[in-house]
Amino acid sequence: MRLRNIRPKATEALLQRPRLLDKIALPGTQLTYIHADAGYGKTTLLLQYAKGRDDVVWMALDGKDREPIFFLQHLESSLKEKLIQFEFHATDYIPFAGSDTFAAVVLSALLKAIGSSVLTIIFDDVHVITHHQLTDLLTEWVKSSPPNLTLIMASRHELWSSLFRLKIAGEVVELTKRDLCFSQEEAERLWGFFDEAAYSATEGWTLAIQSYRLAAEGNKEFSLARLDADRDVSRYLFNEIFMGITEETRDFLKATSRLPELEVQGCNYLLNIKHSQKILEELMHRNLFILRTSTTSYRYHTLFRNFLQQNDEGRGWEILHKAKDSCYGSGDYGRAAEYALLVEDEKIVHACLSAMAGEFFTKGSSRNLKRYFDFLEARHVELTPRVQLVKGIYLSDGGDFYQAEKYLKVVMPQLKSDEQDLYILAMTHLARVKRNRASFPESTACLDSLLPLLEGAPMAAWYGVVIEKIHNLTLTSQLTEALALTIAMMNKCLVNGDLRIKGWFERYLTVVYFYKGDYKNCLQAYEKSLAIPQEEQDQLMRHGVGVYAAKAYQIAGQEDKARPLLDAELYRMRQLGLHEEFSINYLLYAETLNTAEQLNYYLGKAADFSAADRYLNMAEDYALLNRSTREHWLFVKIWKDCAEIFKQPEKAEEITAGILTLIQDTTPFFQTVAYGRMANALQVHQKNREQSIEYYRKSIAIGEEIGCYAYATLAYGKLASIYLEEGDEEQARSYTQRFLELSCQYDHRYYIRFKPLFADVLKQAAEAGIMPDYTRELLDYGGYASVRVYINTLGTFYIAPAHERKSPIKIRTQKARELLAYLLEHREGVSKERIFDDLWWDSEANVTSLFHTRRGEIKRAFESAGAGNPILYERGVYRLEMAEISCDLDALRQAAADFARQPSFINA
Repeated sequence: MRLRNIRPKATEALLQRPRLLDKIALPGTQLTYIHADAGYGKTTLLLQYAKGRDDVVWMALDGKDREPIFFLQHLESSLKEKLIQFEFHATDYIPFAGSDTFAAVVLSALLKAIGSSVLTIIFDDVHVITHHQLTDLLTEWVKSSPPNLTLIMASRHELWSSLFRLKIAGEVVELTKRDLCFSQEEAERLWGFFDEAAYSATEGWTLAIQSYRLAAEGNKEFSLARLDADRDVSRYLFNEIFMGITEETRDFLKATSRLPELEVQGCNYLLNIKHSQKILEELMHRNLFILRTSTTSYRYHTLFRNFLQQNDEGRGWEILHKAKDSCYGSGDYGRAAEYALLVEDEKIVHACLSAMAGEFFTKGSSRNLKRYFDFLEARHVELTPRVQLVKGIYLSDGGDFYQAEKYLKVVMPQLKSDEQDLYILAMTHLARVKRNRASFPESTACLDSLLPLLEGAPMAAWYGVVIEKIHNLTLTSQLTEALALTIAMMNKCLVNGDLRIKGWFERYLTVVYFYKGDYKNCLQAYEKSLAIPQEEQDQLMRHGVGVYAAKAYQIAGQEDKARPLLDAELYRMRQLGLHEEFSINYLLYAETLNTAEQLNYYLGKAADFSAADRYLNMAEDYALLNRSTREHWLFVKIWKDCAEIFKQPEKAEEITAGILTLIQDTTPFFQTVAYGRMANALQVHQKNREQSIEYYRKSIAIGEEIGCYAYATLAYGKLASIYLEEGDEEQARSYTQRFLELSCQYDHRYYIRFKPLFADVLKQAAEAGIMPDYTRELLDYGGYASVRVYINTLGTFYIAPAHERKSPIKIRTQKARELLAYLLEHREGVSKERIFDDLWWDSEANVTSLFHTRRGEIKRAFESAGAGNPILYERGVYRLEMAEISCDLDALRQAAADFARQPSFINA
């Protein structure tokens, strides 16, 4: 038992992995769960984490721990080695084995025995735990674990379903095989150089990465090192694995070595056996370089597959040809095309493309088409009209609208009358071509012509056409119509009982609400769309939503989510080759970075706009490719011109004239943003205030006309600040009210952190009691010192909540009120002795006790208004902290000073 408690020997780590170590045992979580196949470095990572910690209890689990009593004895032994006193005896719970109360009884006694001891308990190889009583025990332990215990588990299996709720609630940190895989950067750091082919072959598998490193030591040429590494890995696979399995399993591996995917029924047929499932599950159970891709499908790890193909003795090719012929004969053209490509059979590849046609696009498998068409082109195969049509749709899908138009226009007239589904699909892509090569109206007209043909069609067919129309409406700022049509289609899906397609339409609300400036509903729609399966998400990526959600997260005050989501969306967009989406993705990435750097600028920190400019230039480059993205190009030009006002304020008039010319050619959405940007540039540099006000109002008017508050909300706040500067309290109050109403309704927060712009607006809102709860929420979010208490001195002396000045808060005694007034008058601070002499000079009681009692009365009164203790003791004096206090006497003195400085009618 003692041997099983010993932590594995910690060798000097070849590569520290801070990106993973920083994720272990995050504050506010109950469990860190690490799971991956063998050889992915789970134990090594935990050793790195445990190094230098003296509170670690290490439990290396094995087959004996499958039985509850053996597990408890192991746990008892492990904890006793760490704790001097530990009153827990595993044998006491033998009577409860098999009882429903086992988990509750054991856990109660266990936590009581551990008490307040601070421990990090690591369960390594927790996958050996299969007994339901032990999984129940560990589950309940995780759920009710006190703060002094840190629980970490490493396993080859996924997280238990009983812990899913905690995972959703963010209380479980999960590190998967994907996390543990070496990144390209880590491999390069370990190797000292980088080789793309070698890295791809390893798939980030730790064992193979280390083998390549060891082989490359001694500064040998990497091609030779890689050869040595391949030999080392092959030797390991041959000696340690291949020769350690049965002859039957070896035959199975050789025969299936060239199949890209191992499907149970297919393997049974091709090998003329009935127990493929059993063989594959045994390979899975033993973690022999096989990955499950679905409930009945598997694939080999790249290196293992390469090894098998080198040793298959021709059996792999034989089975692959048989698989190709079988799939083609049974009408499984998708698989047949894949197998035909592997065996280089161009006739079957071409025949499969013709047979499938529209299926490639309705089933989301169009990404494979590039390989097929490249292969056919290399073999100089002449395409039939039907396959040319497939190529036209494929080119449209990838954003090559010039070439797509040539194929579609030539071939569509040749479609047969009974091919309506293919005709609708081709016309939908022709509409996409028209959007990008001609105009939005022509595109929408093309789509409208298809609507009568959709009667009685499945909702998936409706989606393919109508989503393009909704997209057109959204991009042309017809937001009310876009929203109405989307909701109408969702209702149509409900009537037809198709919740899956309803979810597809609902997903696009992310984009519609973004353009409306309604970030609250934008994020609700996006987060709901995350329930759509990943395969479908990729299929729907032609109209991406994540990049809009990323910007919405920033504006809604959840800026920590923005950059990771932007990076993920850009990666997926590049992987899928969605060129039509490039410009808006780069534009919103630039916008997000620019906003973050603007915050630094306004807060007096170092600001670096170089990254934002780089993405802005990429957006400009891609925007020129298509007519539909010309708006993005114009907006980039306007953005850059507005930036020029900051650089050359003396040329503001000339620059704004140029911007006004560009604005005429943009849609209302970009107009409302452009007018706001111009107004802001003029306001910041105090150039032509009247024109700045005019442009803000123009931004609001255009936005409200189309139901868009993306910039209009901000414009209301900016106008409020201008009117405050001018002393127009009535106008300022009106615009502040509207600014806060819209910010609350649509979740606009981020710009509140721009203190030089909005400090006075929020101060006015707090003092005037405008939406007091929400105002306090924004003050807290923005890091402002929030005014919470009002002190009235002119007339009756009392305190009140800042937003309810006519509702006095009771301070119990007269002497406490005197103390508060005294400190208000002596804000520089007063010593305790002087306070006693001035306020309690005639008292014979314990003055120190009286002072602290009255101080406590003031503290409690302030706390009732949500403020902190106002009386601070610093450097030997007591003083009143004014950060959360406003006072009528201060306001009077400020008004008198303003009048003395400028004796105007307004100041009077």
